[in-house]
Amino acid sequence: MNTFKYFLAVIKEQSVIKAAERMGVSQPTVSYSIHTLQRDLGEQLFEITRAGITPTPRALLLYRRLYPVYVLMMQTIDNFVQNTVR
Repeated sequence: MNTFKYFLAVIKEQSVIKAAERMGVSQPTVSYSIHTLQRDLGEQLFEITRAGITPTPRALLLYRRLYPVYVLMMQTIDNFVQNTVR
């Protein structure tokens, strides 16, 4: 689950360093996670330029499909935890 969380953060921040800071982890952790995701999917998800990191069209497609599922999953977990505490 962290892999997708890091992927979403990199897309949103357009920076591995900023994503790592936002997630409270090291930059190598996020970089390794993105590298592993790219390897597992067999897709290059980002292009590195002088301006920073740019998502590929396939990365943006994955983001559009994954983000709503991730939000729903996090809401479900939050609701479950809140109901368990009672």
